[in-house]
This record gives sequence, structure tokens and C-alpha cells, in this order.
Amino acid sequence: MKKTIEYLEEKKYRVTFSKSDDDLHLSLSKNDVNLVIIELDYKYKDGITITSDIRNLKGIEQPYIILFSNKQDDYIQITAFNSGADDFIISPIKPILLEARISTLKKRLLNRTVKLSEEHLYTNFFVDKEQYLIITPKGKISLPRKEFEMVNLMYQNIHKTFTRQDFAKLIWNSPEVANSRTIDIHIRNIRRSLGNDIIKTSKGIGYSINKDLL
Repeated sequence: MKKTIEYLEEKKYRVTFSKSDDDLHLSLSKNDVNLVIIELDYKYKDGITITSDIRNLKGIEQPYIILFSNKQDDYIQITAFNSGADDFIISPIKPILLEARISTLKKRLLNRTVKLSEEHLYTNFFVDKEQYLIITPKGKISLPRKEFEMVNLMYQNIHKTFTRQDFAKLIWNSPEVANSRTIDIHIRNIRRSLGNDIIKTSKGIGYSINKDLL
């Protein structure tokens, strides 16, 4: 790891090494962090849990997250992506190859920034799928993963009203969720975060984004 950090610093990257959750959260809250690289078998907490924790943090700009491990199990990688990871690297990896991937990612970040700026010319409400942020005139809002996915689903399909069964199938992949209060609770939390008017209720049918606010 030391050689990798030194190599990245030689390439003019600003690198911070976090030894604990507190160090990481402090860096995310105080610094402009674009990328977090996490070891899967971290000493105190596994990388998948750390990734999920980051995705649930509020008040930060969500970074790209890369997990790395010498484990090649498909299930582990799928779980990592489901937790919010953007990439999974099999270690060991040479510093020059890691830097090449980061360089490509940096170009994507720049392109995303330009695209996001263009989008803001035409809308008052934007769902940034890459950073897991809701962009509003009042600022950037971070939601828990399931709530973000619900908003994004409605945002991408503004003319559709989604039933509880739709959310249960498309977001939770579990039809049983439709029979509980889970979805209603998440809708209430979304309204608390984004405003009561952002989601319309069609009585007896379901929910949709309020198109008048977009």
C-alpha cells in the first residue's frame, strides 16, 4: 500500500490514508473526496459494510468507491456492487495499472460534471445517479440507498404511478415487502427530506414524482 500511495502522489494525486471509520468520515466531511479505495478484509470492519455506511451518509458528496481483495468469489463481488461499490479490483494490482484505472475514472468525473452543469440549465430537480445525490435549488441532498432508488425510479419514469408491488419488485426484489408498511415509511422519509409536495399520492393506486416541481 505504501508504494501505491507514493506512486499516486508522484502522479499528483492528493492521497489520504484512513486508519479507522472516524478518520474516513472526517475526510469525507472536510475534504473534496472524489474516490475511496477500500480493502475488503479491513481489520476492524469489512469493506462491504464500510461501503454501505458511506452510501448512507448524509450531507456529503458521494465519492466513487473501489473495493479491492484477493478473493475472486462472484457472490462477494455481486454483494459489493449491491452495497454501492462502483468497481471491484482483484489484488495484488500494480500501481501503474491502478493509476490507469483512476485516470479513466477521472475523465468520467469531468464528463459527469459538464453534463450535470448542462442539466441544471433546464431543471430545478436532478437525480445524480453516480454520486447518489438529489440536486435541488436548496442544495445537494443525500438519501439512504433504498430511498434514493425509489426517487430515481420515479424520476426516470415521471409519467408513471408506481404501486407498492412495483417498488417491492423493482427495488427490494421481494414481493412480500408490498404487504408491510416498509414502503409507506420510506415515502414519508423521502417527503421529510425533499419536501411534502415532491411525491404525489394517487389514492388506491400508488406514488409518482410531482412533474410540476421538475
